[in-house]
Amino acid sequence: MNTLQHFIYYHMEKSAELEALSGGDRTLSFMEYHDRVNKLAQFLLEKGVQKGDCIAILCKNNHHFPVILLGALKIGAVVVPLSWQLTTYEVAGILKNSQPSIIFYDREFAPVFSPLGQYLQSSLMIEAGIGMNTTEEFENIFIERPSQLNIEQVVEDDLALLLFTSGTTGNPKGCMVNHGSLATYLTDLHINGRQHRGTRFLACHPLYHMSSLNHLLQGAFGGVTLHFLWEPKPDEILQEIEKKQIHMMMAFPSVYTYMLEEMKKRSFNLSSISAFISGGTKVPTRLFKEFKDYGVMMVQGYGSTEAWTVSSWRPDMGWDKVHSAGKPIPRVSVKIKDPRTHEELPPGEVGEVVIKSPYVFAGYYQNRHATEKVLKDGWFYMGDSGCLDEEGFLYITGRYKDVIVYGGDNIYPHQVEDIIEQVPGVIESAVIGVPDEVYGEIPRAYVVVNETYCLGKEDVISYCKERLANYKVPDIIFVKSLPKNRLGKIVKHALRGDCI
Repeated sequence: MNTLQHFIYYHMEKSAELEALSGGDRTLSFMEYHDRVNKLAQFLLEKGVQKGDCIAILCKNNHHFPVILLGALKIGAVVVPLSWQLTTYEVAGILKNSQPSIIFYDREFAPVFSPLGQYLQSSLMIEAGIGMNTTEEFENIFIERPSQLNIEQVVEDDLALLLFTSGTTGNPKGCMVNHGSLATYLTDLHINGRQHRGTRFLACHPLYHMSSLNHLLQGAFGGVTLHFLWEPKPDEILQEIEKKQIHMMMAFPSVYTYMLEEMKKRSFNLSSISAFISGGTKVPTRLFKEFKDYGVMMVQGYGSTEAWTVSSWRPDMGWDKVHSAGKPIPRVSVKIKDPRTHEELPPGEVGEVVIKSPYVFAGYYQNRHATEKVLKDGWFYMGDSGCLDEEGFLYITGRYKDVIVYGGDNIYPHQVEDIIEQVPGVIESAVIGVPDEVYGEIPRAYVVVNETYCLGKEDVISYCKERLANYKVPDIIFVKSLPKNRLGKIVKHALRGDCI
């Protein structure tokens, strides 16, 4: 049976003696990891959790998170990872919809739940962590409890995850991800990808995020050690890479941007790194090149919570394609369609990115209208603007809601940001459209600059004028930092608030 339940049963045992989880003062082998998964699954059964029931997790990155996740998946429960950045109001909406049987949470998030008594009446609350330590309440789950299970078999169409999108605007929507799509993805990755058994992965990206869950599952079934850090800062990440001889990590571009700033201040031994992985938003081209100068390979993936992984780029695909999001991974088909006529566009023309894949989600939970807007005839509409070149490389030009309409011309913020971030001394930027009586919208760039550089607005504008059409050259505003959510994504609507 092609399910995560099957994977937990048969794949974790292959790595029994290898180190699996490391966080704080706790290290677990795969044998110990699997034993804890089984005992937690037994605990859930004793509490009356049945296949299809929801189990919510609001925990930071530590060894208890993957144990809860796999324990719930093993008995066919649906895991609902909760984002740390959600407000009490947003959490209330998720709890109302998902009605979790049990909620595992870290002590620091107790205030989020305290006003929500009416939504918690049918939920067992378990405090699982305090900082990098697990609680006595959580550890008692593993004392004198058998690890042999008598459970109901999970089938491919059964839900595994209910992932609420982190989006920077609007209310989160619950993405339904079933066992079959995830198991197929992991199987295909194992067949088509490289083997990483015995390597060490720094799990510093929030575990509730799709890309982190991806690596958590790959690690559990591929013999990879997950090493956890508590709210790491860029310099702490670099020190941990040195100390623990980390081979890989995943983070959003903003984290790597500030890691580079630390690397310019003093040297770090990064010789153990085989790859830095990024994605989730546009990765500035300069990051790939600057890390290359330090002898570190950087790769990127493109996808979404709904689509999982769509494409990837690695340096061996050619540096002339570094501006792209790479090529679609095996079994993923990509088309570019006119957003108005829905006709397929030829290579080079910009339209909406549309994909077909065995890994696409099953729809939005209890939201048929939103599902029908993005899933049409087996194709998922990503909401991104982009194009394909003659060789099949995918280029993302931005979110359609972020496209700036200057008169009758479209300006794609990613293109302008990529130019600005090539200016020596620029750390990061965000380009938005601001109202204009003549042209409708004109571009404005908010730019963060390294204070050690003597850089004026005219320097940035001059650089842009040499590389962009005049109507794409933005007004420049220097800022100390850009507004971001807790994942590190830039929140552009917060910048637009300055323009209303």
